[in-house]
Amino acid sequence: MSLKDARISLMAPSLLAAIVLLAGCDENATTAPEEQAERVVEAEPPSPEWEVHTWEWVSATVLFPDGSQRVYKGGSVYNFPSAAARNAVFPPDAEALRYIPSLRDYEVAPIHKTVNWNDFQLCAECGLVLSEVVRFGEADGPGLIEGAAPPVSWSEQLGYVVVGRTFLQVFDDEGRFVRRIGREGEGPGEFSGIADAHVVGGRLVVLDRVRRSWSIFNRAGQFVGRRPYGNQTGPFVPVGGDRVAVVARDRSSQAGDSPLHLAHVDSGVPSLHFGAREVWEYDRRDRPFSDIVRGSVVGRPGTVWWGAAGSPRVQEWSIDDELLRVIEGDLPWFPEVTEPVDRTREPPPTLLGSLALEGQNRFWMITRTADPDWRDVELEPGPEGPRIPASKRADYLDTRLDIFDLEEQRHIGRYVWDSPYPRLFNLGGEPAVSIVEYNEDNVPRVVIYRVGWDGAEVRDAAARSPVRRVKRV
Repeated sequence: MSLKDARISLMAPSLLAAIVLLAGCDENATTAPEEQAERVVEAEPPSPEWEVHTWEWVSATVLFPDGSQRVYKGGSVYNFPSAAARNAVFPPDAEALRYIPSLRDYEVAPIHKTVNWNDFQLCAECGLVLSEVVRFGEADGPGLIEGAAPPVSWSEQLGYVVVGRTFLQVFDDEGRFVRRIGREGEGPGEFSGIADAHVVGGRLVVLDRVRRSWSIFNRAGQFVGRRPYGNQTGPFVPVGGDRVAVVARDRSSQAGDSPLHLAHVDSGVPSLHFGAREVWEYDRRDRPFSDIVRGSVVGRPGTVWWGAAGSPRVQEWSIDDELLRVIEGDLPWFPEVTEPVDRTREPPPTLLGSLALEGQNRFWMITRTADPDWRDVELEPGPEGPRIPASKRADYLDTRLDIFDLEEQRHIGRYVWDSPYPRLFNLGGEPAVSIVEYNEDNVPRVVIYRVGWDGAEVRDAAARSPVRRVKRV
């Protein structure tokens, strides 16, 4: 990619101020340079201030305080221990070279892999098949499912945990109600608003989004203690031992606009904010839906995938703050949202819902898409403009699940629900789907599905699976 308009300034009489970054205006740029402290290196001979156009082979260069540099070129990322090492691999033009000492050859390899959705073989006729695992929910009492799309987690120790607004419900593997944990309040074991809950290190751990604190329970549902968190809250995923990764874009100074936050349950507070280095490139920082980030519910050990809700661009990070894989570009049904949407005239944009990685290379993506009959829904006024009536969301939005083979760069298949509420979750190390359905007696029940694809075909062009919805009175 060419960045002919980008410029850098080199300062010298006896010293050459190093480049903080070389940034361009390529609309397809894949990484965002961060502002770094200026570094001074020796240069010869002395010269007045001068200006050089960016070399065409560079997308961006970032200088780190230890003298190392990172170059983005041709969809790959390269690490160099010094400017000399970088220029040995990617020589500058002759004019700039006069101000750089003699260089030697240096062998280097990309530190992470970048691929493009445009390179994937898509299959419009390939379908997915659902296989029901269990369904649960009582007709009344403490086992009654509340909410249209409650998060669900599973563990060998407890079975299924359904997350309500201020309480948890536990069901065993056969779908039998076991107990209800917590209630609204300020006391021990009480909640103001639950963001997520999982079994971590044998204990049930709950993140309260209002208090920004952790509550810990033993397997019997007894309250053990509370720990401070203090940062922006969101869904979280266990990543080994007593550690979890919270997924939420945090603009605070201590978090550095990071979307991922590693926390130890015993201490509560984050020990690492990560996933943000060179991520919010150029104008993506303030694009629509960039404040909403989605993470993976299943991944390789010690890794987390994440993406902004308005973009199909996703990336995999290690919990040691290393960027491992990036998938960029657009999908036919999921173009990046770059401008605000006029809901009175335009269809709702496709937005990222959740992610998962099955095994090493089967990548799952849930998106919220426009229902074919979205025009029939009459919007209501809201504080920030027209909004969807809660009772009409299922008539306005659908949910689409796509699965890809990352190694073969192949689209395995898709499944579309006539509902905005299906969720991915981790069922014994593999992705599964949870959704609330109503039975003939108008009782809401959580239904758990496994997903397969062998020989499945999409026979109907719409490929939409209706979900039984009965308005509760």
